Amino acid sequence: MPAFGLGFLVFLVVQAFISSFVYSEAKESGSRSPLVAGVSVFLLGVGLAFVFSTVVGVVVVEFVGIFIYRIGVHAANGRSAST
Repeated sequence: MPAFGLGFLVFLVVQAFISSFVYSEAKESGSRSPLVAGVSVFLLGVGLAFVFSTVVGVVVVEFVGIFIYRIGVHAANGRSAST
């Protein structure tokens, strides 16, 4: 279980930024419920930090997921622009 200290507060702030990114991307793509997506990512990240007892691992996995998503969006925009 992660400790409740300054590091955990920093983790919550990072989770809030990640959730806001997910919310904005879901809203931009026309999702029916971007708020649910953002809140779900926040709660899932905090829950996984408790389950796996690691904050760094959860954040790294989320950043890798965002990186892969951005590469996919960039590749999709490149294909549609050239067609």
